Amino acid sequence: MLLRSPDERIVETVRELSPQHRATLATYCAGRAHMRRIGLVIATQCSEHALWEVAGRVGLALFEQSQDQASFDRETGATAKRKVSLARVA
Repeated sequence: MLLRSPDERIVETVRELSPQHRATLATYCAGRAHMRRIGLVIATQCSEHALWEVAGRVGLALFEQSQDQASFDRETGATAKRKVSLARVA
């Protein structure tokens, strides 16, 4: 449900979760490359303390990244993709 949702919809959906559940979900999503942006959006709705309790230093890093708008624009692994070349058949 959250995967293709706009940011506003994600915020609306997680607003009803407890702070602990929100922080857990933010940490989980941020740890998956295809869900990183969702994790950052959810982390904006979390307190630094809640993220610390759930994920320790990783939670603090996630909190800091969620406060930096440039983090939202980075695509994980987008620059690491290689072009595929096909061998020619004689």
